[in-house]
Amino acid sequence: METILQRFAHHFVNAKYEDLPAEVVDQAKMLIIDLIGVSIAGLRKDFPRIMIDYLVNLGGAKEATLLGTNKKIPAVFAALGNGVSGHALDMDDGYRYGGLHSGITAIPAALASAEAHGRDGKSFLLSVVMGCEIVNRLAKAMNPSHLNRGFHTTGTIGVFGASAAAGVVAGLNEEEMVSAMGIAGLQSAGLMEILHNGAMMKPLHPGKSGMAGVLSVQLAKRGAKGPATVLEGKDGLFRAMADRVTLDELFQDLGKHYSICDHYVKFHAACRHTHPTIDGVLSIMREKALKFDDIESVRIATYPVAISFCGKNTLPGIPEAAKFNLQYSTAMAAYFGDLGEGRYTQAAIVNRDIQSLFSRISVESDPRWAEAYPRERGATIVIRTKRGGNLSAEVPLAKGEPENPASVEDIVSKFRQNTNWIGEKVTDELLKVLFALDRRNVADLTKAMRRIARVAS
Repeated sequence: METILQRFAHHFVNAKYEDLPAEVVDQAKMLIIDLIGVSIAGLRKDFPRIMIDYLVNLGGAKEATLLGTNKKIPAVFAALGNGVSGHALDMDDGYRYGGLHSGITAIPAALASAEAHGRDGKSFLLSVVMGCEIVNRLAKAMNPSHLNRGFHTTGTIGVFGASAAAGVVAGLNEEEMVSAMGIAGLQSAGLMEILHNGAMMKPLHPGKSGMAGVLSVQLAKRGAKGPATVLEGKDGLFRAMADRVTLDELFQDLGKHYSICDHYVKFHAACRHTHPTIDGVLSIMREKALKFDDIESVRIATYPVAISFCGKNTLPGIPEAAKFNLQYSTAMAAYFGDLGEGRYTQAAIVNRDIQSLFSRISVESDPRWAEAYPRERGATIVIRTKRGGNLSAEVPLAKGEPENPASVEDIVSKFRQNTNWIGEKVTDELLKVLFALDRRNVADLTKAMRRIARVAS
């Protein structure tokens, strides 16, 4: 009887770039552009700098570029380091039906593997599409049960996206692909305790997923055999990590509908569950010419998952914790007028004005939004002004969802904001290569990436 991994593997090894619809290729390009920009901004954060410093001193084979340096290091370590940088802002793309960040699971692993194997951009794009396909479908099947058990899906299920993407670009055969994904499944890890203590380390989860994916592919190519039943087996991942798994749609329209087109793009450097509220607050303030000092209080009604992830009543102690604090991020958005990558600083954490508004923000669960989740991730926001009036907004889906899409111009603008510190010339060169990925080699992209080292050091 064919296992889940065997069926996916058959699809992956027979997939061809030429069969991808134009809109799927365009979406893959946009998400790669978005993640490269987010990763460049992430280089300025503490944990990526710690990781990069560690990795560049390890030595080893010169296979793949480590972003923020002009060096090539072993591909497994490049996937790790680039995955950490890409998730450091919590501003990378995601898939709401799976409750995870999808691109960061596939793109760094695919990029490291593609550079190590000397592949062209078409191979890279195909591998990213395939990696997102398995990680999204598995995450949707396992959630919300998997999340409710306390697992961080980006870290746990991300290994399958990373291994599939790295395996496609490495040219694995069907048996090797099954083994690679099976070996990756044995390395599945990621606990949501990270949101309660040690938030700085959250990017380690996708970084390790990328590393596990590349490592698994390299082992499988050398003859290592992974368990084909790592998902549905008696002691497999499904039974270990979820109380309920729904497989009815796991292979629905596989090869016809590409889930990468269902990804969202983020425009605030905070947990996605805060975004509907932030969009609502900013729209009220913009449309009503409301100033921060005009706000008496804010009442937020949203869905239970947003509250369980981010509905904290305690002041955050560090910027990373503020990203997962709905009330504090709301207060910051009202204070700054945006929540770009530069807003989450220690100065914002100790700002007395922001802290004061935080204390006047309440959050409650709304049955309407609870019933609509995850079809909608909504919020109702009511701002009470100091003059005594109420201003309200409802946001069913934050900006960047497929139903509320980001334009190419939006994504390029975000890219330029995230890369403004590396200079316009390097930014323009990166964008030129990224938009032409289907006509370039991966080496062209990584060469442009290495130029960032001149200003990142």
